[in-house]
Amino acid sequence: MKKSYVIVLVIIVTGLMWFLGKGNASYSASQTTAKEHKKTPEFVAMPAKPKVLDVKPSIKNMPKEQHEFNEDIAKAASAVAQQYQQSLAFPPYSQPLTVYDEDRLKPNQFFPVTSPVGEQGGELTLSLSQYRYVYPQAIELTISAQNLGKAQVTLSDTDTKQPLKTHSGVARDNKLAITFKGEEDYPRNLQLLVEADIAGKMVPVVAQIQYMPPSATLTSFDSAYPRNDNMIVPANLTVIKSGLYRLRANLYSGSSPLAHLVAKARLNEGSEKIDFKAHWSVLPKQTNGLRLSDFVIERMSPSPGERNSFGQSKVSEFTIEDFAYDSLQQLPYQANKQELQSLEFLQGLAAGK
Repeated sequence: MKKSYVIVLVIIVTGLMWFLGKGNASYSASQTTAKEHKKTPEFVAMPAKPKVLDVKPSIKNMPKEQHEFNEDIAKAASAVAQQYQQSLAFPPYSQPLTVYDEDRLKPNQFFPVTSPVGEQGGELTLSLSQYRYVYPQAIELTISAQNLGKAQVTLSDTDTKQPLKTHSGVARDNKLAITFKGEEDYPRNLQLLVEADIAGKMVPVVAQIQYMPPSATLTSFDSAYPRNDNMIVPANLTVIKSGLYRLRANLYSGSSPLAHLVAKARLNEGSEKIDFKAHWSVLPKQTNGLRLSDFVIERMSPSPGERNSFGQSKVSEFTIEDFAYDSLQQLPYQANKQELQSLEFLQGLAAGK
């Protein structure tokens, strides 16, 4: 009986994870800190009705424990199915965005790491501008604490524990900023060890980050133009390493987020172009003040032994000018066969089928 529990649990968890990956949501890797860094893993499409579900006995003949277990699964699947059905009103490459979608609005956010100081509730805090760095970016960090004096920071290879560089300094107004110059040969996984003198007591704090050579660079954008029911915004890249790329950007109207855009294409080395598409349903009728920002350039893993790599952007934001909303065909998005099968799968789990 336990075996059937495990099988059903694996199916529902995989289904839930697949839904969360449907809109190609956030992308940054997790960091080892007191707070976990949000990450959306990669998933594959699920079949409509896996045969493994046939092992479930009828609910009437189930023991009470298993009955309750399956009811919990059905409730979870029902909630996911409702959310997924709502998302099918929009294409996966152009999903609505709100101020609450922090993982998409801040795709490379570093969560500050803290270490307690004594018994009076004080904390030593280590903050960085981001979690993932791409050469030649410098690693800039800030150390802060009440009564902070001198501090030393050691940059090491996380995997080998080999120290690479050490910087130290004396705090002013309880803060100390330290910068490590970007190096092309840094290992991917880096560790920062801070040892701070706080009122004569040595307090450590540790954080881990990633550093890598760029796989591609986003250099510029061409003017937006209409194509059927989408606003097209062509992006220009210089590709260093060929492969399957996924680019992400957030579309804003002024300071208000509108949509999370995802573009995928196989790119070769050299100058390449990829199109962002914004569906008419996520656009305001007054298109003045539209802009793209929060760019993520990701080269997808070509094999299990090779990890995803990332690029950089020379563009901080791109303003979209002279675009007419009325130039778009305003037709409802039609979910494809695979998306409808996935919805049917989730609805089947919710119904206990």
